[in-house]
Amino acid sequence: MPAAEYRPFRLVGPIVSDYAGSTPSATREALMENLLPPLLILLAVAAVVVILIRLGSRRSRASLDTAMAGGPEAAAAASARLTEDQHQAIYSLIARGLAVQAIAVYRQATASSLVEARNAILLLERYPQPFRGRAAGEAPQNAEQATEAAATTSAPASTPEPPAAPAADRETPAPAAPEPPADVVPSAEATGRDPEAEGEAETRPASARPAANEPRPQRFPYRYRAIVSDGRQTLEVASNMLNDEIYGEIKALAQIGDAEDAAQMLRRHSDISIDEARAFVALL
Repeated sequence: MPAAEYRPFRLVGPIVSDYAGSTPSATREALMENLLPPLLILLAVAAVVVILIRLGSRRSRASLDTAMAGGPEAAAAASARLTEDQHQAIYSLIARGLAVQAIAVYRQATASSLVEARNAILLLERYPQPFRGRAAGEAPQNAEQATEAAATTSAPASTPEPPAAPAADRETPAPAAPEPPADVVPSAEATGRDPEAEGEAETRPASARPAANEPRPQRFPYRYRAIVSDGRQTLEVASNMLNDEIYGEIKALAQIGDAEDAAQMLRRHSDISIDEARAFVALL
């Protein structure tokens, strides 16, 4: 088997011909001269791209701030451009956190720009709006028409004041009731006084009558009977100023050792004297 024959590899072409016989430093300088213009062009393009991106972000931020300054009114205007199905679909996407899909649906529904759709979705997310927009077959409104519609919807309707009633329909004050003659005695129902109770009060002993500044207790349409006994004597109090609640308070005062207050309370709600009330409380 013949031995393999190895031949040296030679570069052919313009590079070898251009730089053949030159020194390494001259070769580097020639390469830099050829590569410098493309590098400068790339740097310029990158700088332009960065500037455009910054300008676009500033304009986008300014547009977003302007839209957010509108508050709920701007959100209502954005919602007014949607049909009920579109409104429901967009809020369904917002609730699931799919803001990008919501922006795409809003752009398709309203034929608005990307920035306008993004601002509208952010407004709808920050200020949720109920549906009060256009019908399904109605053409989508532009921003100005939607703003006017939202302002009209949110403004309260003024109700006209009712006309003044004619003089014939106005109410006339009722004539005053004639005063009874001097010799006519008013009945107990008209005065609200109970002559029997007043007679009983006059026949009470002085110690059983209420003081002048003491409030009069309420009288009930029945007489309450309270009976107490210690096995040797039995005492009874019947009064139409007693009931279960009042008698319970009297017993509670007596059981905690406040016998004097219990006796005073029993005297105020009955026709007995303070001594009789004390004797009754002593047996509780």
